[in-house]
Amino acid sequence: MAQATPDYYKTLGVPRNADADQIKKAFRKLAREHHPDAGGDEAKFKEINEAYEVLSDEKKRSLYDQYGTANANHIPNGWGAGGANVGDMFSGFGSWADILESIRSGEGAFGSWNFGGFGNQRGSQQGGCGGCNSGCGGHAGSTKGQDMNVTLKVSFQEAFDGVEKRVTVRIPGKQDPDTFVVKVPAGAVDGGRLRYRGKGAPSTMGGEPGDLLITTKIEPHPYYERNGADVVVNTPVTVAEAALGTSVVVPAPDGTKIRVKVPAGTQDGTILTVRGKGAAKVKGQGSGDLQVKVAVKVPTEMNEEQKKAMEAYLAATKEEVRTWR
Repeated sequence: MAQATPDYYKTLGVPRNADADQIKKAFRKLAREHHPDAGGDEAKFKEINEAYEVLSDEKKRSLYDQYGTANANHIPNGWGAGGANVGDMFSGFGSWADILESIRSGEGAFGSWNFGGFGNQRGSQQGGCGGCNSGCGGHAGSTKGQDMNVTLKVSFQEAFDGVEKRVTVRIPGKQDPDTFVVKVPAGAVDGGRLRYRGKGAPSTMGGEPGDLLITTKIEPHPYYERNGADVVVNTPVTVAEAALGTSVVVPAPDGTKIRVKVPAGTQDGTILTVRGKGAAKVKGQGSGDLQVKVAVKVPTEMNEEQKKAMEAYLAATKEEVRTWR
């Protein structure tokens, strides 16, 4: 018996009418709490990641809300163009010689690139097959084969550093899986799309084959976030440190450690920028910045000495922070 699809809304703790920002906020909170690198449970982290992958994608969420699954293979007969047996848990990318050329010609970083000239190997090994979506190769009557859509997952560090991997894809209508040796460039971004011309399903009417479309997905990190080429790192400081000023040592994603000065009077949410310590810019030259986002932590419990110090501060404070009338 097939395993029932979990309740993704319950997994993230959001209502069914939650908007994209609510879903993203809930996911980030849970990802930090349960990420294995932060001592969390790996199985729980995978559940959270799976739920976010579906609910953050409009098409997958629509399928899930309508059919109870985002896996095209599990949708009742008669829906759309049918399911594609293609794995979505891949850990690789595509060849980047053509990518960089496409970037220079103005298509943009992780735009829709033409990989028509990319050489693939016909493999005999079985590819890992999970839930994926397949797109239609055109309107009714078109002779083009079916386009295939695959979600390609890489870790935060792999996207930051760049990595080379092997990806195996099983295409409906082909006897053997197709294997691609692909490269992720340093600075790869989330949500990018790679297009392999003619690498989708073959046409059943003698036309050209469809395309293979790969959408990149960067897995979350317990304390880093990407904002294009910039990397945001949430950095907690105490109330006293924010008020009096301090310096903190912040780990950069390139493995180095940087001492950052927090000026006296720094407010919660303040961004302190370290130039050039972000990710490489796939489009253009140089790197983004490391954005140190200050998070002022108000104590929930205090010892007697701390309480007395805070009471003394309160007694010495003459300014009015609430200025409404």
